[in-house]
Amino acid sequence: MANQNTAQATVLKPGQKASTKTGSPAAHTAVASARTEHADEARHLYDRALDHHRAGRLDQAIKDYASVLRLAPSAPDVYNNLGVALRSAGRPEAAIACYRRSLGIRPGAASVYTNLGNALRDIGETAKAVEAHRRAVKHGPKSPKALYNAGLAFREGGHTKVALEHFARAVKLEPTYAQCRVEHAITLLQMGDWQRGFKELEIRLALPGRDPRRKDIETWNGSALQGRTILINYEGDEGTLVQFVRFAAALKRGGAKVVVECPPHLKHLLSSSTDIAAIINVGADAPGVDVQVPLLSLPARLGTLVDSVPEETPYLPVPRVGANALNIQAETRLAIGLVWSASWEGRAAKGPKRHGDMMLDDFLELMGVPDLQMFSLERGAGANDISRLGLQPIIEPTGQSLMDIADLASTIDQLDLLICTNSVAAHVAGALGKPVWMVLDTGADWGWLQDREDSPWYPSMRIFRRPADTPWTATVAEVRKALLEVLKGS
Repeated sequence: MANQNTAQATVLKPGQKASTKTGSPAAHTAVASARTEHADEARHLYDRALDHHRAGRLDQAIKDYASVLRLAPSAPDVYNNLGVALRSAGRPEAAIACYRRSLGIRPGAASVYTNLGNALRDIGETAKAVEAHRRAVKHGPKSPKALYNAGLAFREGGHTKVALEHFARAVKLEPTYAQCRVEHAITLLQMGDWQRGFKELEIRLALPGRDPRRKDIETWNGSALQGRTILINYEGDEGTLVQFVRFAAALKRGGAKVVVECPPHLKHLLSSSTDIAAIINVGADAPGVDVQVPLLSLPARLGTLVDSVPEETPYLPVPRVGANALNIQAETRLAIGLVWSASWEGRAAKGPKRHGDMMLDDFLELMGVPDLQMFSLERGAGANDISRLGLQPIIEPTGQSLMDIADLASTIDQLDLLICTNSVAAHVAGALGKPVWMVLDTGADWGWLQDREDSPWYPSMRIFRRPADTPWTATVAEVRKALLEVLKGS
């Protein structure tokens, strides 16, 4: 389960609602600085901006917020809301400027400090983000949302114990804060306390849209499975499914027939497993199933701890029919695949940056290493980095031809080494038992734990960790050094 960006922005105070009538209470408060002759127009524009914002029409909301500020240039709430819209539109730098302007007009606004900290996290300014969240908690010590967002920032900065304390304080103030309890559990998992962490993680199923179980099928409680059919429910993350599908072997050894649900682009790869009896689409009917278990509940049901992760690899075979053969030259000493985006779909062209996403620019230092042949497995907008940097003679693009994750597995199988960010490609390489070097951001997925260069999940993996507030290039320099050592040794 990847550590998701679940930071929560504040647009309006609780209970405030946008109105279709000019002069709603929210508008009156937000645009009080407008001159008398512009007051009605400012209130109307602000109400309209809120309507656009809540409906997800960000461009229109941004335009209307800007119009309000021309009429009411000293309105801190409008600057805050404009910042929230800009961040949602993938423009964190502009959002930061708006939050700072809001705080300049009204210092001490805890919610705005929280929003500022979240935007600073987006651009990798971890230390500044932590400081902003510290101030949010200082000005709002009894705000569960301020404590929650501060916990996310502390964890991302590598301060897991402090993060745990902030999540615990938030939950004490608001015991029903399920999302915060989930993050508390994830932090325990990252610290290696899997017994407590997986038990507490069950609260995720209470979150809206997070329970993948069928209503008419019994949930497996860890009881004997001999002669029974069990469905593993998909929980929305391809990498975690590849990582946890190893547990199908234990279920099969217990006498179960294992059915797995997954998105279409994973079906070909998983159907090659001899431990899985059937694959179904997410949400499809599951006739003949006796019990079900959500994917992330498997370690708790099976009693898995850090030192007892099943390490047998490969546990997924390479599909017989897959991607086209790579044209690896005879003089190549190492054929290397590169992936620099976290998602299977690749880096998004617009919108907030995903945690762990890199740019091909960050890997430029590897381009000068001799005797390597580079292949890009990157999909989506990130694949355009090759032509943008003029690296077509050095990197061969293959990612856009990968139709599903079975194609990805077939391509990885032809390589000597995969170098990647925290991504589904890393999990696939590990599941195949192929050498994989992962460049990992601070505060990344709990499954990689802390301060380790190896992984309990994948014996063939080596982790290169980026310290907080250092550029990716510094960590990639360590990768280059390791590559040169491999070439020297071979």
